[in-house]
Amino acid sequence: MNRIADARALMHGAELETGRSDWDAPFTGNPLEPLTILVDDLNSTARLHELGARRIYRQIHENLCSRLVYLDDRKRLKGVGDEPIDSPVFILGLPRSGTTFLHNLLGSDPDNRAPRMFEMLSPGPKNPDPMHRALRLQRARESAQFNGLMDDDWQGVHPSDADRAEECPFMWEMFLQSVNYAARAHIPNFERHVFSRDFAPLYREQRALLQYLQYGEPRRRWILKTPIHVRFLQEIIDVFPDALFVHCHRDTAKIYPSMGSLTSILHSKHGDQPPGSAAVIQDYDGTWVDALAFRKRPGMADRFIDIQFVDLQADPMATVDSIYRHFGIATDDGRRQVMRHWLEEDRRIRAGRSHHAYTLESAGLTLDDIDRMTGDYLRAFSVPLER
Repeated sequence: MNRIADARALMHGAELETGRSDWDAPFTGNPLEPLTILVDDLNSTARLHELGARRIYRQIHENLCSRLVYLDDRKRLKGVGDEPIDSPVFILGLPRSGTTFLHNLLGSDPDNRAPRMFEMLSPGPKNPDPMHRALRLQRARESAQFNGLMDDDWQGVHPSDADRAEECPFMWEMFLQSVNYAARAHIPNFERHVFSRDFAPLYREQRALLQYLQYGEPRRRWILKTPIHVRFLQEIIDVFPDALFVHCHRDTAKIYPSMGSLTSILHSKHGDQPPGSAAVIQDYDGTWVDALAFRKRPGMADRFIDIQFVDLQADPMATVDSIYRHFGIATDDGRRQVMRHWLEEDRRIRAGRSHHAYTLESAGLTLDDIDRMTGDYLRAFSVPLER
């Protein structure tokens, strides 16, 4: 069976499992319309294989259950809406430009907090018992394994684990406005619907969720990441007025084929005919023009720092130091040692994994194509070439 149950049946299933039925989120409302579009696309255009359908069904069901539990639990917490989210750092830039690596490195600093996969997939209910956290971690790890995210091919592309920092679209899955769904399967109508919606309410939902995760715990600086943050700088500033931005850059001759390979691997875990690399390459770089204009607004220049991938790879701690200096963030030897330890462990883990291999030819591209599509971007940010 490779079809997904209709939206109302999915919602009813989550109600039965959780014993809750209040679906309305404060800022994005009821999920029925986007869920209906998502399911229709999954059943009509995604061409899911049987395991893929089971994987996506489970993910949607878990997201709906988590939404109901989170929304219900948040209501009982007095003062959760007063939690300050001070000067969060948003990491943005093109996919495959080092954003995941930098996110986890900065998130290893004890004074920072990067949201972990398990707490985005299963944020509630709040419970300080260590066993409760351990059970949530185990459930999230089992879910990731079932979905193929612990497979060697995926780990070689995008290292992940339930207790590892992950990007903001994992939070957005509960609100049915996440690009993660489109990363798993060909669902063009849902993808268009996502980007046709106002993202300001979604960022308000994200702020509310960060307040919930922070409630009753030490306050640390949030480190948040997804490449598509670059599309919504105004919305971010409207919701997080003191936000800071780290803009990562890399030679698009490396980014585009890597991105195509990543998408093909992830699609293959859900559909019978995953798209070839050339079919999934999109011109993400038109967003840099708007981003550069945004940065020229009064008071915005100092909110941004540009990071080059080759510099990050050559000396990660020097990159961290440059970010902290730019934003006036204090550090000390103890915190730096924790980050160095994370780097050593990350290198050890990566050494035991398969290497992500990709070429321009496999993506159906040439260097002339890259320069035609993205030459202005590479020059605007003085991006070092890796050719």
